Amino acid sequence: MLESDEIQRQLESLKKAYAATLVERVEEIISALKELHEQDDPHECLQEIFRQIHSLSGSAGTFGFNSLGEQARQLELSLNEYLQQEKLPDSKAIAYFNSGLQKLLNLVTQGPDNDELDEPRPKQLTDKETGRLFYIYEDDEEHGRNLCLHLSHYGFEARTFHTTEAIRSAIKQQRPDALILDIMTPEGPLAGTELAASVRQDDDTPIPVIFTSGINTWESRLAAVRAGGTAYIIKPVDIALLVESLDRITLRIKAEPYRVLIVDDATELAQHYSLVLRQRGMHTEILTEPTEILTRMEDVKPELILLDFYLPGITGLEIARVIRQHHNYFSTPIVFLSTETNLNIQLNALQQGDEFLEKPISDAQLISAVESRIERARALNQLMYHDSLTGLLNQLTLKRRLETELARCQRQNSPLSYLMLDIDLFKQVNDQYGHVVGDQVLKSLARLLKERLRRTDHIGRYGGEEFGIIMPDTEPQIALDIIEHIRKHFAELSFQKKGQSFNCSFSAGIACSREFKQEKSIIEAADSALYESKDKGRNQTTLHQKCLP
Repeated sequence: MLESDEIQRQLESLKKAYAATLVERVEEIISALKELHEQDDPHECLQEIFRQIHSLSGSAGTFGFNSLGEQARQLELSLNEYLQQEKLPDSKAIAYFNSGLQKLLNLVTQGPDNDELDEPRPKQLTDKETGRLFYIYEDDEEHGRNLCLHLSHYGFEARTFHTTEAIRSAIKQQRPDALILDIMTPEGPLAGTELAASVRQDDDTPIPVIFTSGINTWESRLAAVRAGGTAYIIKPVDIALLVESLDRITLRIKAEPYRVLIVDDATELAQHYSLVLRQRGMHTEILTEPTEILTRMEDVKPELILLDFYLPGITGLEIARVIRQHHNYFSTPIVFLSTETNLNIQLNALQQGDEFLEKPISDAQLISAVESRIERARALNQLMYHDSLTGLLNQLTLKRRLETELARCQRQNSPLSYLMLDIDLFKQVNDQYGHVVGDQVLKSLARLLKERLRRTDHIGRYGGEEFGIIMPDTEPQIALDIIEHIRKHFAELSFQKKGQSFNCSFSAGIACSREFKQEKSIIEAADSALYESKDKGRNQTTLHQKCLP
């Protein structure tokens, strides 16, 4: 993501470039209007004049030319009456329009009348602190090392300390994202809570604290609460529960950047929108040719489309209707941007879109509209397309993603690997330790997969203890190396049930798009390789024989 100062520099440069073209743009409109009745198709010429004035009306305010934008808006409304009636303006009307265009020229020479510095600058969202560093206060050195090792499997960095002096000194040198403190130490039965309370007093922004303890009394829990404890975990520490607590208090699972596709033929305006949204940490793509939108959507997978309502030769409403014909994009939020104020037209557009924003739109309003729509869409998608226990894709959604990714990889002639995973002897886990513990095992594997795989990979719970993984742009041998690394880490994780510790493993099978080009065939091939792993003794990964190097 670009730094805030660099984005501001680009925004300022864009504003200057826009201002530098205004005189030429207005003079072109004046020239076209003067020659209107001499054209072979004057009605088409009038349409083009209207489009150019519409573009000025919608973009001028964004770059600080508010008065110019309002003047262009008046001309746009007057011209639109002629277009609706399919009439050409007579000499008197052309004189009126010429007078209005001369006013535009005068406003251009006056420069911007609304310095964008007067508007509060949208806050840049930098990468959140992801909660990677934790300090553990534990007098049992072996137990402290064990906690550090297990947390490292989930991508966390942890350091262990055995005295209050050592951990206090470390906090002064580098602030951790959370503290994991044992309540009872050789320094006293409640030394951990006393340490937490004193650290909080010394810090304007208190560090989150998780307490661990071998005792489970009302008094100890109350002391933990009064010391600012966020969680209280009984020893032996359940690693899955600890990781869930750390995720919750430190926002460890970082949200993916919002993906926005901007469709607008006004290049400067689209670039401005893009920079403003990128400053908020979003990923943006600009499209000026609407006929390419379906292909671009397959590559970008936008979570929201910013769509200009009037484009050359086509309307945003027509584009939205084409998008809605595809089941993959039926629920993708579409936000229309236009100077159109006709309520009936706006209501008609909202049958296909989600919001109608009138240009010019402030940066803060744009950000608010985009963020709120994507947040709601993500919440809805989580309910509709994800497994409620693990948060991974459900089986139907995973299959649809696989179908889409196979088509994309074949179009781009790139490899794809599909993996099937199954937790070994999972029924015995449920029978011996109970379904609650079994659910913790499932969630731990899901958490590990999300941590170790790429954002571009798609992970789903295929059913029960079975998982599916789509790895685009990945050769099968690379996929094998990656999943083997994860398999070894998963086998080292420790799970707890009433003081009893146990481990789990999984088996996996891999198939490749080079040999299996259809969704059904590649799933069956990966499943066949998975069962080969089971037959060979479990806790291993097998490449389908047709995908071997």
